Amino acid sequence: MRWRHLLISILIIPYLILYTVIAIYIIDLVSEIHWILDLVFYITFGFLWILPSIPFVNWLARKEN
Repeated sequence: MRWRHLLISILIIPYLILYTVIAIYIIDLVSEIHWILDLVFYITFGFLWILPSIPFVNWLARKEN
């Protein structure tokens, strides 16, 4: 069952790099408008990466038993 952990570890790194690049690009576009908008975007992008990761974590947890 350890191959699943390795697979997810290998796949999640490019996903997080791509996600970070896109988030930085979008935040850079709106960064000079207002500081509250900056705060909203940082919080949103800070938590948004979790949603696509949930199915992978559930898949790993389901296969552990």
